[in-house]
Amino acid sequence: MKTAEIVKGHFVPREKLSIPQWCEQNLTLSARVTNIPGPYSTNLTPYVKEPLEAFGNDNVRRVTLVWGAQTSKTTTILAGLSYRVAENPCPALWVMPSEQLARSFSETRWLPMVDDCPALAKEKPIDTDKIKILEQHFRRMSLWFTGSNSPSSLSSRSIALLCLDEVDKFSDGSSSKEAGALQLAEARVSTYPNHLIISTSTPTTADSIIWAEWQKGDMRFYFVPCPHCGHKQKLIWEQVKWDKEAKLSDTEWDFGRVKSSAYYECVECKGQIRDGQKTAMLRAGEWIATNPKAEPQRRSYHLNGLYPPWTTFGSLAVKWLQDKQGILGLQDFVNRVLAEPWLEHETERIDLKPGTYKMGEVKMGEFPVMSCDIQEAGGFHAWAIVRAWDTEGKSRLVFAGRLETWGDIKAKADELGVKAAAVFCD
Repeated sequence: MKTAEIVKGHFVPREKLSIPQWCEQNLTLSARVTNIPGPYSTNLTPYVKEPLEAFGNDNVRRVTLVWGAQTSKTTTILAGLSYRVAENPCPALWVMPSEQLARSFSETRWLPMVDDCPALAKEKPIDTDKIKILEQHFRRMSLWFTGSNSPSSLSSRSIALLCLDEVDKFSDGSSSKEAGALQLAEARVSTYPNHLIISTSTPTTADSIIWAEWQKGDMRFYFVPCPHCGHKQKLIWEQVKWDKEAKLSDTEWDFGRVKSSAYYECVECKGQIRDGQKTAMLRAGEWIATNPKAEPQRRSYHLNGLYPPWTTFGSLAVKWLQDKQGILGLQDFVNRVLAEPWLEHETERIDLKPGTYKMGEVKMGEFPVMSCDIQEAGGFHAWAIVRAWDTEGKSRLVFAGRLETWGDIKAKADELGVKAAAVFCD
């Protein structure tokens, strides 16, 4: 090779990597922090890519993740923080419900990740005393961990990156003399115009902190294509089906049969989607914002427990049936799996008994009418009922359920042949 070519090679600009690409090339997850150790990868969880990009997007100031349990929520934030430490350093604070949890998290999740990743390990200072469990001063960046029950730690420093983990469990230390934990933490970024606030939690109730934050954002859902018809849809629990013959009595189920027979039914073509098809669907999916009135620079992402490829529809069906029969009811399933707030009307669910006609069918000569009760609490949705009326003034129930958007209301009306003039919304 000629000398000129060798010299020229030294001046070739380094390849510009996206944040997900950087994470995949530089991060390693050890058996100490995950049950799937090895190089970090988004192949199974492509839905994490867009939230990860927010860690380097100057047009985003707030990101809210309302994700179900075991959806890679915390690992995603750890990956974003790792990128900032190595490539885009700034003072940062990670807040958890209590100092004890913060200490344990830093010691068992974060610091092992630093040691296992060369790109992070080289950022450690020569003086190892600067890396403590709750206070860490890397070569170019300082990072603190604290609990929401420590007002002095929350109000003592200025930061540019704020990670608020499990905010619905934060201590409300507010009083006439001291603001609440959330307000104290958020005030720390005021001196940095290019700050970023990440809030995460599974929701609890409709008036919870994280649900309010979610509604202020652009309310993004992850839409995936049906492998049969290509129709893009967000995954919802109502479309998970299983063999009803597995019901042995009013209170007993053959859980093995439930688990093996469960599938997801496409809302468009009614095709059966199996667990093995989920990975390809996820890779072809996209985040779609549903709140055009959101505050600018504020993103919010909702992801329930149906999406992760390691969670089967059958295992979720069994959990739903078992929780329904348990002492605590379905609240854990609604909060942790569906990532939705618990509403009082969900404390008891009633199984409708089949009559002499089929639900979802309108007979010749009947006139269907839809009534919708529009709800704002817990995020926009509607409780809808469709009844079919005959010429003698008698009616029967055709559909009753929850619809998530105006588009869902129109789609259900079109499906059941309800004319626009016969749709009533309160």
